[in-house]
This record gives sequence, C-alpha cells and structure tokens, in this order.
Amino acid sequence: MSQLKISSIQTLNVSGNTEFSARKVRATQFGGLMDPVIGFDHFQLTTDPFGAHPHAGMSALSYLFDDSAPYHSLDSRGNNVVITPGSLLWTWAGSGVVHTEFPVPEGARVNGLQVFISIPGNQQLQAPKSIYIDRSEMPLIVSEGVKVKIVTGETGTQTSPVTAPNPTTILHIYLTNGKSFTHQLSRHWNATIYTLQGQHELTTKSGKQLLHSNSVIALGDSDKDEELTFSAYQQTELILISSPPLHQPIFSSGAMSMDSAEKLEQALSDYKRGKMGFVKIQGSQRDIILPTGKEKEGF
Repeated sequence: MSQLKISSIQTLNVSGNTEFSARKVRATQFGGLMDPVIGFDHFQLTTDPFGAHPHAGMSALSYLFDDSAPYHSLDSRGNNVVITPGSLLWTWAGSGVVHTEFPVPEGARVNGLQVFISIPGNQQLQAPKSIYIDRSEMPLIVSEGVKVKIVTGETGTQTSPVTAPNPTTILHIYLTNGKSFTHQLSRHWNATIYTLQGQHELTTKSGKQLLHSNSVIALGDSDKDEELTFSAYQQTELILISSPPLHQPIFSSGAMSMDSAEKLEQALSDYKRGKMGFVKIQGSQRDIILPTGKEKEGF
C-alpha cells in the first residue's frame, strides 16, 4: 500500500529586473513528487532575454495569463506561432529543436508560466513537434464563485478536446472567498499546486494544508485515486499541474534533458553541428535555418 505523499510548502521569491523577472521552481525541492515536471518559471518579460536556444528530451510549455501581451514563438522546424493571452504553446522537443520567443510588440509585458516536463525515454529521440492550444479550445467549468479552466487534460466529466503529447492535466482555478473545488487525482499520478494569489486550504485524506500567494506544494505517489479539495479563504487563483511519474534519471545541460548521459552527449553534438537547425537573429530580423541547412524567409 502506498498512501498519498505530500511535500513541504515552498514560498517563491522573485528575482530579475524590469526586462525579465521570474519566480522559479525546480523538482529537486520536492522529493520526486513533481515527476515528470522538471520545474517551471512564473515569468514576466519585455524583451527576448534568452535569444535562440535548444531544447531536447523534454517539453517546454508556454502558458500566458489573461493580462499578458502576445508572445511570438519561432523554431528551427519552421513553426511560427503568436501565443495569445490565455493560450498555450506546447513545444515537444524530442530529439531537439531550437526556438526563440519574444513579446509583441517589442517592449510589451508578457506574463506567464513556462513549464518543463520530461519526455519518456523511449520517445526522446523522436522528431519534435509543436502543439498550439488556443484559449477557445480550453473548456470552462463555471458556477457561483468558481471558475476552472482546463488548459490540458481533464477534471470531473470535462475533458480538453486537444490530445496532449504526453498525459498531462493543467487546471487554472479561480475561487472566491468561501467557495471550494474538488479535483480527483488519478492513482499513481503526481500533482504540483502553485498558488498565484490569495489563501486557501488544500484538503486530502492525509490532512489539511494552508496555502498562500507564491507558494508551491507537490503530492502524489498514491495507489488510489485521491480527492484534492481547494477551499478559498479569500479571492484565490491557483494552477494545478498533474502527470503520471516517469521514474527515470535526468541528465541535463541548459534546456536539454535526457534519461542517459549518452543521449545528452548526442543532443549536444547535434546542436553544435546544426542538426537541430537554428534561428539566426540580427537586430529585429529572425531567420529560420532548417535542419537541412536551408534558410527560410525572415520574420
């Protein structure tokens, strides 16, 4: 028998400047209960602080909040997407892709989450793909004082019409004072809960946890379905990210993460040799260099 495990609560501090700031979370703080989530950043930016950079062996999800400016994403496979407020771009990096993201217009403030999730080892060498989920495709559960946006996955009887590359549920939950919402966490799944604002109580069979603005908790590893009930003590907004754990090793370098040192070395070599393609940036001009070495029209 494996009972629900619950991590300690971590409170996030913001670091950075007016061009880029973030509250950063990494799985190493949560005793394996975030698996397969590697970490996430709640970021705000007005420029492109990272430039063109590679991902491999993981997914990078960019989810924008409603008050965000649009966020333009280009990658070395030729994907050209403007992420609108309330929407999500899922970059499933697989064997490797290079991308860059920047605000529209330049100087506008982007506010969102970037979530990094491991890919199962037997899929890490597959070709990358990009999935865009517009906010119009995200089901809403609305009742008095409760709104739940199903960014991906499912809760209760409601399911996203978009199939995620790997099973993942992301819920954006809004509660007014005195209201509650219950989500059933599937057996063996893990969940990470990030409270954006407010104060609420998380109730499980294992007890109660008081959560507040900028706090993160992870839980899971139960061999039974578990009810998670969120009860607001004031206006509250939170994110739930849930997936089945992979229980695989992580070998990482920058934004590349594989389940073996050999795969990581190969990904680093592929990037250096241009086998992932590239995005060439000169001033405001961005040119996509495809993995074949051919250059696409600039953006």
